[in-house]
Amino acid sequence: MLTSDLIRATVKGSTLRPGLVKASEKRLIEAATALLEVYVEASKQNARRVEIADAIDTVVNARTRPKVLRGLAKLLQDRSTFEIQCPIPPAELRRRVFLEARARGPLTLQDDLLDRPTADQVLADVGAELGLTTDQVREALYADLSDNQRIIEVKVPSAEWLLHRYNVSLVQSLLLRTVELRVTLNEPTSARMRQLFRYVKFHRLMHRAKRTEKTLELTLDGPTSLFSQSTRYGMQLANFLPALLLQDGDWSMEATVLWTKAKHRKSLEITPKTGLRSHYADRGAYQTQEQVWFQERFDKLDSGWKLCEGQVPIDLGGRGVVFPDFTFKKGRKTAHLEILGFWRHDDLSRKLELMERYGPGNLILAVSKQFKGSKEALAEPPLWVIQFAKVIQPKQVLAAIEAQACR
Repeated sequence: MLTSDLIRATVKGSTLRPGLVKASEKRLIEAATALLEVYVEASKQNARRVEIADAIDTVVNARTRPKVLRGLAKLLQDRSTFEIQCPIPPAELRRRVFLEARARGPLTLQDDLLDRPTADQVLADVGAELGLTTDQVREALYADLSDNQRIIEVKVPSAEWLLHRYNVSLVQSLLLRTVELRVTLNEPTSARMRQLFRYVKFHRLMHRAKRTEKTLELTLDGPTSLFSQSTRYGMQLANFLPALLLQDGDWSMEATVLWTKAKHRKSLEITPKTGLRSHYADRGAYQTQEQVWFQERFDKLDSGWKLCEGQVPIDLGGRGVVFPDFTFKKGRKTAHLEILGFWRHDDLSRKLELMERYGPGNLILAVSKQFKGSKEALAEPPLWVIQFAKVIQPKQVLAAIEAQACR
């Protein structure tokens, strides 16, 4: 993500337009290449963060559009791995050095007529005990400071990739201020719908879906609509964007964004014509930890029920759509389980009402206590609603599907 000082966007009326760059622009490619070369060379030399920052300043100051270049540098830093390199934990080394300095009495920076011990002598003596030189001790003393961490790897394949990543990151940063995000898929395939819902579930996003004969309308609540956990939820919503960009059909996204300190509501619109390119691999098979844990535990029950991934969307009277996480089969009996991540009281109450009125009767809902997004507590739920903290109890689900399964 880009920090707020690096966001570039303009407003025209009620529309918010991100300051996207052209990934094919020659000057930008040259600048992005120069920035990437700084990080690649730094990783070869195992350079410190502060040394990289100085080299980046040199590149930026020699070119125009510094805000864009600073944004590219931020993404390079995010895609790099840094580590503390020290033969002994710096905190322990400092403790030993300071204790030795206190035992020696007042120190001086260099030899004087009073023959007082110098700081270098203390470092040398501590180093001798540890098998280190004076310079090694001096360098390791504060190796845990951010500026002194050393780069070991940068994962950016090309300058063009970096420019496309910049555009996506710019829009993601705007989504951190979102009230609501609306996605419309026109004539989507079942595979693409299933893929999109996997990412919605993976990021535990609060959502409502409506399906017509030719479209799927998906509404996601934004982080500014929550009373708590807004930062964490905002990151989850932003990380959903690259998954949406994997859609290969006709789609559109409209987000209501709070802009400026006055929090004016502006509309941000994205379509395939915007030209954003996802950096996600087109797999779509991610699972949340809750899903993995549940599947592992349910399989151990040896209940006679066959557990498989949910495949078919369930329509709720034309007013909502549910994509179950799992489907259970036993002979001619079938049941489904949906796992709910972030939720608010009003949205969950509306969902329960739709499921009660229009659901097939064999749909079980698992509700996370950890990701509650409103102050109101959930009233006494029906038997087909299971609340959980971190791990969904498979025996509770088994009892529910035994009671609710339909032929």
